[in-house]
Amino acid sequence: MANPIKSEYVTLGEGKGIKVTLWPNSLRLERVEKKEGKWETTEQITLAIKVLEWLGVRIPAFIAMMEAQKSN
Repeated sequence: MANPIKSEYVTLGEGKGIKVTLWPNSLRLERVEKKEGKWETTEQITLAIKVLEWLGVRIPAFIAMMEAQKSN
């Protein structure tokens, strides 16, 4: 099995967050929560390169649409 290229953590508040791991052929997002003193993965999604490419060109437009809805 290959080693991850990079791994980061995005906090969503105390005891909750998203672990982002970049692999040679995919990106994995894991929602983690601290339960009874132990970190537990509650959800996981792995995105292939093709999906990342598709999202990459659309994310700016998605964010613009979200911002437009906030101002309405």
